[in-house]
Amino acid sequence: MTNTTSSQRTDWHISLIGGLKRRGPGRMPADTVVLTPIGGADLDLSDARIEEVTSVTKVSIAGGVRLRVPADVTVEVESFSLFGGRTVEPGTPDMPDTPDASGRVVRVRNYSVFGGVAVTRG
Repeated sequence: MTNTTSSQRTDWHISLIGGLKRRGPGRMPADTVVLTPIGGADLDLSDARIEEVTSVTKVSIAGGVRLRVPADVTVEVESFSLFGGRTVEPGTPDMPDTPDASGRVVRVRNYSVFGGVAVTRG
């Protein structure tokens, strides 16, 4: 028997056109996967309960990741995009081996032809 609370399971979002938009309070799942030919992921986690390590994986032809996190969360970004950049707003260092005050980490993986990653803090 597997224990699958909301913080331990993987949330899958699969669609032909359209992405994922998430805002507000609540517990962020340990893993979120967005698979779509056209569409991105727009996540505002500034009010969410984030466990120690949370990952967001987005795979698409066109569409990137916009992410807003609390200032004390470490962000690790891994991405491949032919056309698209990567911006991580300064705050707590976003280096993988640098501990932060809260011990919380959000790992972002973005794989697309068109679309980058933009991380803001607030």
